[in-house]
Amino acid sequence: MSEGRKPKNETEEVFAEYFAALEKADQVKANPDLPQRAMLMEYMELAEKFEQLLKTSVRIAKLGDKAQKKLMKYKELLDTLRNIE
Repeated sequence: MSEGRKPKNETEEVFAEYFAALEKADQVKANPDLPQRAMLMEYMELAEKFEQLLKTSVRIAKLGDKAQKKLMKYKELLDTLRNIE
């Protein structure tokens, strides 16, 4: 699935460590003979990466929302200025 998946651009670079975690999870999934203890350790690591990814996604969404609000405010200001002329 993610065989050798490398980030393509600056946007994907933010998520490089998660691409690596996905690749590792694919390797674990491909090895059904892995001992149960090792599987548990891999699962715990994957769950930790998922939590980090979720927090990163929330931060990015908040930044996007703030930027959108600012843009809407500037758009309204420009519209108001155009109506004055």
